[in-house]
Amino acid sequence: MIRTWSIVTACAAVLSIAACGRAPTRPLYDGYTLYGVVLDASSGQPLGDVQVLVGWEGSGEMHPFATTDANGRFKFQPAPNTAPSQEVFRLEKQGYVSQDVPARSAARLGEFLYRLEIRLEPAGP
Repeated sequence: MIRTWSIVTACAAVLSIAACGRAPTRPLYDGYTLYGVVLDASSGQPLGDVQVLVGWEGSGEMHPFATTDANGRFKFQPAPNTAPSQEVFRLEKQGYVSQDVPARSAARLGEFLYRLEIRLEPAGP
């Protein structure tokens, strides 16, 4: 009985060592990354402190997600999605017209990497 367990243990050790030496042929991803930037439509300057809300197409429900930094940037990393699909971003800032933008309108920079540029129009007087 002890000999059987010794053989089983030795085989398991050999298999685990052999498996550890092999790297997967493709990297594993747990989602995509979308880099967003919000600009003033008139001047092209980055807009900081823009409220970014996220929701789904077909749903009026939006949830606070982020606030843009001083360079107008925000980052979105959902999981386990592998490409922008049904997400919608609503951008809100006092003095500007709010805008809803679908994530799938983002430009693809690489595998699982996207960029979304949004230009907000100043609100009228």
